[in-house]
Amino acid sequence: MASPALAAPGDPAMTSGSLSVYKLEQPDGNIGPNDGSPITGHGALPLVAGFNVCEISGFDLADSANWLRLKDLSVTLATDPTDTPEVTENGSALTLGTCAGEQMTDASTGGTTFALDADRAYVVWESTLAENALAPAQPTIVTVPFPGNGAAGSADWNYEPHIYPKNTLLGSGATKDGEIVGDKVSFDITMPIKALAPGETYSEYTLTDALSSGLAYTGGTVQLFSKTNAEVSLVAGTDYTLTSPQSPATGGNTVVLSFQAAGLAKLDSNIGGKLLLNVQADAIASGDTSNSVDVTVNGKTGKGPEVIDPEKFWAGAHLLKQARNKGAAAEVALAGAEFSILTAPAGTTTCPTVQDPAENVVFAGQTSRADGTTPNMVLAEGDYCVYETKVPAGYKGLEGGMAFKVSGADAELVVLNTQIGADEGDLPNLPLTGAAGSVLMFAGGAALLVLGATLVIVRARKGKISA
Repeated sequence: MASPALAAPGDPAMTSGSLSVYKLEQPDGNIGPNDGSPITGHGALPLVAGFNVCEISGFDLADSANWLRLKDLSVTLATDPTDTPEVTENGSALTLGTCAGEQMTDASTGGTTFALDADRAYVVWESTLAENALAPAQPTIVTVPFPGNGAAGSADWNYEPHIYPKNTLLGSGATKDGEIVGDKVSFDITMPIKALAPGETYSEYTLTDALSSGLAYTGGTVQLFSKTNAEVSLVAGTDYTLTSPQSPATGGNTVVLSFQAAGLAKLDSNIGGKLLLNVQADAIASGDTSNSVDVTVNGKTGKGPEVIDPEKFWAGAHLLKQARNKGAAAEVALAGAEFSILTAPAGTTTCPTVQDPAENVVFAGQTSRADGTTPNMVLAEGDYCVYETKVPAGYKGLEGGMAFKVSGADAELVVLNTQIGADEGDLPNLPLTGAAGSVLMFAGGAALLVLGATLVIVRARKGKISA
């Protein structure tokens, strides 16, 4: 058998070969030469996609004349890009022969290898797109053998060519973080600005974020950063449009960021940079921060990033203010007390005497009503410290903070005030009015009478002496 390094097309000793297809995510630059040789260490993300290979009929490459015809071939995608493409020669359609059948690429390498006959021309195309692929890779015409790359020690004819079709993925590398403090929710959506197919520019770029019914959109900001992390100026209304909050606020809003022509040009100029969309919302009902965003690029929509480890929040949280009045058998509702609610570390069971400035005040001025309850709040699941900031007159206030755990809807914390005077020592003693007091008063009066009589007798005696 002839050595592949020496075997030319038509060599009867070389009847078979192969084609290796490696499906990768489109990087910002080139990963290596496109000369049919293997490329290692490219660092591009491997993708799972389906490929098929069909022989182009009438191209026996043992005949040198057919090699000269190759320059006149072109291939175009079918109406459905995953269907068999059309191959033409000088505008005339050619017939395709035997097809190998679809093969899926390997998740770890992105590769699959087709066993093929030698001395044939083939068309290879992406028959199943990678998940979230913006568009299929362009179909390719490949020959077996393929001309060598001329490198020292390499074969003149490559019977095992490698090709590296690439996809731009919608939302690839994007992240979304959700945070809730009290009833305030914030989402940070970070989208890398990815390179498109060679020669393609951004003609559409839209992010769509559908909030849950428990969230009411209150506003957002948009920032663009270059590849070197320098902020690129964006002007609302000129470079992009962003959904405005509703008034009055309602839950379940859909937030849409759409780039205009001027902004799309800035995306094209900042490949390798990133886009940051911040979405603010109020929690108005029980729910969690589960959320994802859809991304639309040049007419293709795919699923973008979603929040990892969403946090729960609960409606109906409130305080119940009660009073223990002197001599009363039961507590009663107390109006007019005011409270602040602060975040607290997880597992808090006791709170500092004074408010910790490092914690967030999530609600302030919560005032108890006639039934003793404060207005209902929506709070993130977790621990809080409650401080009484205004005490109703005539009552002893809460000393320090009181721990409040929210783990479900309608969480309640009872705060008890004791009426001043209910405990010993609260007030000065009043004059005694019981039987013992009467006896003492009577005894004191009798003593005064005796003393008066004595004085009269003494004075009488003095009168007699004087006389």
